[in-house]
Amino acid sequence: MNNPLVSIITVVYNGEKHIEQTINSVLNQTYSNIEYIIVDGDSKDNTLNIIKKYEDKIAHFISEKDSGIYNAMNKGLALAKGEIIGILNADDYYFENTLQQVVDVFSISQSDIIYGNMVKLRTIQNKDYLKEVAPNISLMERTMPIFHPATFVKKSVYEKIGNFNEKYKLSADYDFIYRAYKNNIKFEYIPQPLTVFRVDGISSINCQSYKEGYKILVSHGSPYDKEMKRLVLKCKIKTLFRIVFNFFIRIFGLTKWNEKRLINKWK
Repeated sequence: MNNPLVSIITVVYNGEKHIEQTINSVLNQTYSNIEYIIVDGDSKDNTLNIIKKYEDKIAHFISEKDSGIYNAMNKGLALAKGEIIGILNADDYYFENTLQQVVDVFSISQSDIIYGNMVKLRTIQNKDYLKEVAPNISLMERTMPIFHPATFVKKSVYEKIGNFNEKYKLSADYDFIYRAYKNNIKFEYIPQPLTVFRVDGISSINCQSYKEGYKILVSHGSPYDKEMKRLVLKCKIKTLFRIVFNFFIRIFGLTKWNEKRLINKWK
């Protein structure tokens, strides 16, 4: 893989707050042979105006309604011509040498999927707090074991096992990774931070991702499906606790105390 074309796909809907940082993180990579694809879900805020500022540097740009995140990702995959494909959320961004690191490993490896560490970012009192986390692929049959935004896949893998299953609205990336695992696709880990991920994204809104995770485990014959089913109940309890906790935070004026608590947690 000498200087391979790398396709990066970003899907976005009303992402004016962070989309420019996301775009620049792709355009400012030290590796230059990049095909950038942006699929917008017919945004109503300033997202389109921001994207159009960079239109001459974007290979493909679609703006139309979709039926969900993975429907939009599949649209991007249909356009991608690169030998290597990465998917970057509209809230997240790459480090400037991310793609060069990925290409370097692919060039000497027989692997089909390369994945690395992710840096979680949380903003508290207008200050960013970062925490690097490492994946654990041994958890494949229990839960999503790697970080999708820090994962890069050869186009040939999609051609072999198919794209994202759109019946899953929040966890189709786990289903895809699990399918790759079941099809003996070769994974390789880079022990380096590749992507910054902002917490509190769509998958944290409710417990639907756990419900879908349970269905995915059942569909692939995992022996840990009942364990995931228990996590669905645990998530519901935690969600209820969070609602009550936040209610008392507001009632008793403990917002600053809570912010200090979060800061200590993220230091």
